[in-house]
Amino acid sequence: MPDLQRVFADLSLQIPSLTVVAYHLLLAFVLAKPLAWIYARTHHGTSYSRSFVQSLVMLPMIVAIVMLAIGDSMARAFGLFGALALIRFRTPIKDSRDTIFLFLSVAIGITVGVQNTPLAVFGTGFTLLVALYLSGVGFGRRLDHDGVLHFSMPARGEQDPALRELLRHYCRHFALVSLRESRHDGAMDFAYQLRLHEPGTHQALVADLRAIPGTLDVNLFVQNEHQEL
Repeated sequence: MPDLQRVFADLSLQIPSLTVVAYHLLLAFVLAKPLAWIYARTHHGTSYSRSFVQSLVMLPMIVAIVMLAIGDSMARAFGLFGALALIRFRTPIKDSRDTIFLFLSVAIGITVGVQNTPLAVFGTGFTLLVALYLSGVGFGRRLDHDGVLHFSMPARGEQDPALRELLRHYCRHFALVSLRESRHDGAMDFAYQLRLHEPGTHQALVADLRAIPGTLDVNLFVQNEHQEL
């Protein structure tokens, strides 16, 4: 009987109090919220998912719960992670940057769960500052053009003075990258890479190009904003 009481006593010492649990779950939430916010603010592309952003907030709390449950027990560690290994995530990660934010989300949960508050706060803050810096300076950007302009016009359209004057007016640099036969009789499909003088003149360029007689199917694919006009 004394041995059984000692076992329960040791077990109770390994179980964190409700106050400790509430504190660490709140800390995980507080650290995960700016992580998700910065991810949403710096994300570029068409693969944005609201559910993924919410997962970045909830995942650290779940990992913290698991780490608090494990404590210092190796037996519980093997048991819990063996059970978690049965879970299969079917959602593919399309962007490697999403994986980095997912790993940071897990790291928040682990550091909070093992009650290493300084590492959780400093590590999260420093990593998020680096993410903001890289996004702000456009680190790794290799695009030398703002977008690609597609349109159809008569076969000799590239020599049209109105077209050349229009491109010189709006573009710092432009180059014909594709020319092929159009589905419209007597017309060709043109594709130009553009570097604009002013980034906010996309709509004006499209409107003026559509005003040139014989111009059809005008589309401007803006590379840096991932939008189509």
